[in-house]
Amino acid sequence: MNVNDQNKTEIEGSYLTIKLMEELYGVNVTSILQIIDVPPITKVPNTENFVKGVINLRGKIVPVIDLRIKFLMPEIQYDEKTSIVIVKIKNESKVSYIGLIVDLVLEVVNVLDSQIENTPSFGSDIKTKYFLGMAKIDNQVITLLDIEELLYEKFVKE
Repeated sequence: MNVNDQNKTEIEGSYLTIKLMEELYGVNVTSILQIIDVPPITKVPNTENFVKGVINLRGKIVPVIDLRIKFLMPEIQYDEKTSIVIVKIKNESKVSYIGLIVDLVLEVVNVLDSQIENTPSFGSDIKTKYFLGMAKIDNQVITLLDIEELLYEKFVKE
């Protein structure tokens, strides 16, 4: 959902900043369950290439996706900085958990409505529906992710 469709006041809040390649992204902290190191991941056959498999998180099986691959970025070898951000997706009474593999977890920033702008239009071939907007903070641009839009269709509807 873009800023045009939603009041900026509803988008403002605290965001965990993460890094993919050299780009910064923000995940609203209300969606985050926890951040973990990358454990062994069990592969699941016949899944899309960005689905790395599943992990056992305190007795729950949690699907894990690589955000780099989801965003059509080159795949890299995981290292000590690579983390999995466990997010929750709500659908009516159902709550699902999904792990997002990211290059680096940075810090939590507070994003004010005055710092948020619309996601620019990049043409019809570029998918920006996963973005709430762009935040300008300390001379940096942080793309605010719409976690529900990014993950709902693939992992909650099914």
